[in-house]
Amino acid sequence: MKLNLMKTYHYVIILTITLFSCNQNKQLRDKTLFEEIYRPYATISPTIKRLIRISENQLDQNEINKLWKNIKDKGTPLIENDSLDSDFKYLTFIHQDSAENIEVSFEIFGIYEEYRFEDMKLRRLKNTDIYYRTYKVPNDICFSYRFNIYDTLSGNNSKHLDKYNTNRIPHRDEYSYSYSVIDLRKNEFDWNIRNVKAKKGRIDTIKYHVKTLNTYRNIYVYLPPDYDSNNETSYPVIYLFDAFIYLNRVEVPVILDNLIHEQEIKPMIAVFFGTHRKTREVILPLNFDFKDEFVNDFIPFIKGAYNVSQNPTDNIIGGMSYGGLAAGFIGFYHPDLFGKVLSQSGSFWRGLELSDSKGDWVREDWLINQYLINDKKPLKLYLDWGLQENFCLGSNRKMVRVLKTKNYYFKFAEFNGWHDWSNCRKTFPNGLVYLMN
Repeated sequence: MKLNLMKTYHYVIILTITLFSCNQNKQLRDKTLFEEIYRPYATISPTIKRLIRISENQLDQNEINKLWKNIKDKGTPLIENDSLDSDFKYLTFIHQDSAENIEVSFEIFGIYEEYRFEDMKLRRLKNTDIYYRTYKVPNDICFSYRFNIYDTLSGNNSKHLDKYNTNRIPHRDEYSYSYSVIDLRKNEFDWNIRNVKAKKGRIDTIKYHVKTLNTYRNIYVYLPPDYDSNNETSYPVIYLFDAFIYLNRVEVPVILDNLIHEQEIKPMIAVFFGTHRKTREVILPLNFDFKDEFVNDFIPFIKGAYNVSQNPTDNIIGGMSYGGLAAGFIGFYHPDLFGKVLSQSGSFWRGLELSDSKGDWVREDWLINQYLINDKKPLKLYLDWGLQENFCLGSNRKMVRVLKTKNYYFKFAEFNGWHDWSNCRKTFPNGLVYLMN
């Protein structure tokens, strides 16, 4: 009897300890508050529903005129509230084209097999030259898109901006790589728009031989207004991978000019490392050889050419996607050089290998686990990612929990969007100001 009682008592202790441990882990998770995720879905807007009903006979020209007046006043896509659901809005893509034998669709950058937009093809409103497609989207969504026009006779496919949408990437003139942007967070300040009162820094272009690839890449160096190579106080510096993105998507030179002018940050240097689509997938994801070349050859090269600080707390390494992964990777192994990491939609899900034996991408969280099992590094980190991202969402949230567990200094931001630049260009200035102060 005593033995059974002792066993029962022993089991109660074990159960209590287990429950206490589980409860503590739950409390730790609960302290990190993440945003609730709302997903878009295909539907039909009140305006389009009314037009379809009318067009079954012969659409009244007055109704068409009313629609175009609304578009010219407010632009496109057409945004409508839902009186029954304040968390969502109706978003309707509108394209006008009188040509016959065409198919109109749209593309969104960085959605990666997002099935919720279905076939992404616009429908033609009967008896009109209007193409439309409606979705319900979260009321704070932001993403970049453009139209594809396919000629079914010639087989030609052309890409077009939304001509009634003035918000685009980049903010400047239209280029072949331009995208239109829908941004429902319009109350946020946009540091990508140049302040005419801000002095302009200059940009040097340098050819650099990447030994790991045995090829040359362009390096772009932003120097702040009134840069002085003989200044007694050396300049802080941020090293950014994917130069094209940070020069033309997230318009960092403009951002830096504006932030320096407003005294949000002290004058600093930015170094943009040029990458190429194919080879970036070799050098940026957890490549130890490139890491060694970067810290042993490239960094001394920059330090020899420019008046950059030798203090790790003045040095930031950053990037987006694979670039954000590379920043967290190199920063982890070299806090003696980089005291700060800026990662935007960092691909922390990656393993040392991209895929399994069948060629399928697999999530391994290799770098996150290194942060977990090793001693805390003297790093300050900023991370951001999209609520609509797939691999990045889960891995970045895990990274935050690990950083919290290890007592790192860090800040993170979640935005309602996908794996693209329209959000990163808005979060980048906030991350930079956090790291610089």
